[in-house]
Amino acid sequence: MKSWRFHEFGRIENLKIEEIPTPEPGPGEALVKLKFAALNPADKFLVMGMYPKPGTPPFAVGRDGSGIIEVPAEGGRFKKGDAVTLLRSEIGITREGTLAEYVAVPEESLAPVPEGWNYEEAAAGPLVQLTSWQALADEGLIQAGSNVLVTGASGGVGTAAVVQAHALGATVVALSRSEPKRARLLELGADHAIDTDDPDVVNKVKAAFGGQADIVVENLSGPFLQKSINMTGRKGRICIMGLLAGIKSEIVIGTFMFKRIHLIGIAVGDYTAAEAQDRWAKIVETLGKTGARPIVDRAFPFEEVQEAFDHLGAGPMGKVLIGPMYD
Repeated sequence: MKSWRFHEFGRIENLKIEEIPTPEPGPGEALVKLKFAALNPADKFLVMGMYPKPGTPPFAVGRDGSGIIEVPAEGGRFKKGDAVTLLRSEIGITREGTLAEYVAVPEESLAPVPEGWNYEEAAAGPLVQLTSWQALADEGLIQAGSNVLVTGASGGVGTAAVVQAHALGATVVALSRSEPKRARLLELGADHAIDTDDPDVVNKVKAAFGGQADIVVENLSGPFLQKSINMTGRKGRICIMGLLAGIKSEIVIGTFMFKRIHLIGIAVGDYTAAEAQDRWAKIVETLGKTGARPIVDRAFPFEEVQEAFDHLGAGPMGKVLIGPMYD
């Protein structure tokens, strides 16, 4: 089979397409014939040696994907030909990932493609939707009527947070530098969309809420984190899941301290397989209330993985996919 693998940490260009044997699933695993895979910024960080606890190369990155069961797990709940999506696991982190024609997956990390979803949506959804859910529901303690601020709202996790928060009955303010993307975010359920670079962004966000944020889904961090603190109300919760604006932040401790703000790191990898299955079921049910679906920006042919990573780095609207890998 064909697979995009790297043999040493370094530049993303270290990913090369290779012909390798089709994997044989181990005990409790199924072999999935992939239809689509989805890229994540973390995939590039892993190849570059900037991701914690990666496996030892060579292997393919890619942790999202959808396809059909080629070889079912013995005694498992899926049969050959079933349409499935991959939930969070060690796929693409410590073992062969989804930038390949086939992947062996622990059956406990597979879920059926939700009813009414296509393969593109099923590949785009799991990682960003689970990450957003951890921020909003598990750590943000969202309720109907909560004020939710989403920074870097046009990316994969950002759009997931917007559609989830809207479906959960929150008032949603989304930040994006792009006017066309802000218009799209309003269509996805944001109540207000504001320019991240507006010099008066803090006051405009407060005016939009008629107060301050209860929950911040923080995709920017870096120097922007202080502005997020300024826009957060007393005992608010800032859930950090992205570093788009930089890996280091300088904040005014007094503001953070006297507002009694909770600063929470989000790590979807902390979900067990059972927890991921539980949250995924809740996500699918929640999105079903509004008919929302994961947002796909563009799909690239399998041979154009490097071009797809370039596009991902340019700031797409939603998820970047690879595929379809078969008709």
